[in-house]
Amino acid sequence: MADQKITALTDLPVPALADLVAIVDDVAGTPITKKATLENLIAALALGNVVVQILSSSSGTYTPTAKMKKVWMIAVGPGGDGAAITAADEASGGGGGGGTAIKLFTAADIGASKPYTVGQSSGNNTTLNTSTLVANSGANGSASGLSTTLGAGAAGGAGGTASGGDLNIPGEPGERAIIYSTTHGSGGKGGSSAFGNGGAQSGSEAAGNNGTAYGGGGGGAHTATDVNRSGGTGAAGVIYAIEFLN
Repeated sequence: MADQKITALTDLPVPALADLVAIVDDVAGTPITKKATLENLIAALALGNVVVQILSSSSGTYTPTAKMKKVWMIAVGPGGDGAAITAADEASGGGGGGGTAIKLFTAADIGASKPYTVGQSSGNNTTLNTSTLVANSGANGSASGLSTTLGAGAAGGAGGTASGGDLNIPGEPGERAIIYSTTHGSGGKGGSSAFGNGGAQSGSEAAGNNGTAYGGGGGGAHTATDVNRSGGTGAAGVIYAIEFLN
């Protein structure tokens, strides 16, 4: 076809991903015109303009990547612990899952930097700028005390709350422990967070299972033989900072 200016070409209002576009490669060196599919061009632009920072230390300062325009912050609180047991016959509930707060911030909202904390264990909350974004820890499970009564049990811990986000997702409560007989029972399952599973329910004569990252509550324990057993440990929290540079 005859040479035409790009502005004289027929407009294509809805291009397909397989359509081709012209690309000038190696502009600063030896420029050469090549082709690329629209699908590959979109993928390259998307990947090149997203940066993920994972904030997992107990405290620090979040400093945005240069040219950050917006950042999607996901804060997860730590899970609560399953209770330890020390009586001859006893069971304990699971810890609650950590809360999750999710918010889209602009560069102006963040400024040069913001302090943060990440809860590493039960009772320590995950925060951005102290109170701007808060994901609270799940509560610990409780223990039944000495009992062989059929159906006796102990409550699980409450799920952690969250505040300041566009989405504030509470953690799942830990499940209740129960005693089935003088020899059998089970510790409660740990509550899950939005991003981590709670420790699995224990069987008879078993310690609690740990929660999984991020923010899963620890499971409860059971004994009927006067053996002290620990509850599962809640998993630490985290902050994901997903930055958009354009």
